Parts: sequence; C-alpha cells; structure tokens
Amino acid sequence: MLLSKRTKAAKPSCIARILVVEDDPLVAFDHELHLQQAGYTIVATVNSGEAAVAVLAEETVDAVVLDLYIDGTISGHDVARLAHDRGIAVLLVSGEDAGTAGDHAFGLLAKPVANGSLVAAIRSMEAQLCRGEEAAPVTGLTRLRSDDGTAETAA
Repeated sequence: MLLSKRTKAAKPSCIARILVVEDDPLVAFDHELHLQQAGYTIVATVNSGEAAVAVLAEETVDAVVLDLYIDGTISGHDVARLAHDRGIAVLLVSGEDAGTAGDHAFGLLAKPVANGSLVAAIRSMEAQLCRGEEAAPVTGLTRLRSDDGTAETAA
C-alpha cells in the first residue's frame, strides 16, 4: 500500500474555530493556510479591531490569533481583553512586546513566525488550556500565563 507524503492532521481537541486578526495580507494568508492545513476552521480573517469585535459578537470562536498592532481605533490590546473575558483563548503574534495584552493571552509568538511554529503554538495552547497538560516548548513562543504566573520562552 502506498502512503501519501501528506498525512491528514489530527483533529483539534477543543480549539476548532479560529479568528485571525492581522493587518498584513501576506501574513494573514500564511496564518490561514497553515491553520487550515492543520485541520482548523478559520471563522474569519480581519485586519481591524472593529472587524474583530463584530466577528466575536456574531460567531462561535474558540481561539484568536491576534497581531497587537492592527488597523482601526479598537486596539489589539482591547480585542485580547474582550476575547479573554468571553473565555476565548488568545495567542498573540507580534514583533512587539505584549504589554498589558499579556494579561489576557496564553502566549506571544514572535514575528517573523518560523515554519510550523503557529500550529505548534496552537497545539501547545490546546494541551494546557483544554487538556490540562504541560504545554510543550515552541520556538519563538513566550508563554505569558502559566500556573505560577511566570513567563517562559522557548529557544
């Protein structure tokens, strides 16, 4: 029996529907592509805080992949706070410091994002938040909220 080089990704455990908030179209496309290939459903991809808030009001969202510096008058920090307050997992993807948004996010994945790191970060977030397992280290990911309140960075 021949095996395909491309195997189907395991189905996400509790994070299935993801909102991507990114104002750079090429980065947004890259996020969508990798997440869809990993078996996630992209609810929407938006470039502003206002659009993100509208999607969060209308759609079921399990996680938000969020750039902090986005278009519009509603900031990425505000979107992180809103999502967290609604029980939605938040993964920040930014080249900047998380600042106060870190209080509302699982982690900060540093831009530029290495191949495979976005999906690995989502899987790590699932392990910790959905299954209560120790989150695996991911290249470029700083975990912002851990059980003891400390941050940790993978090399």
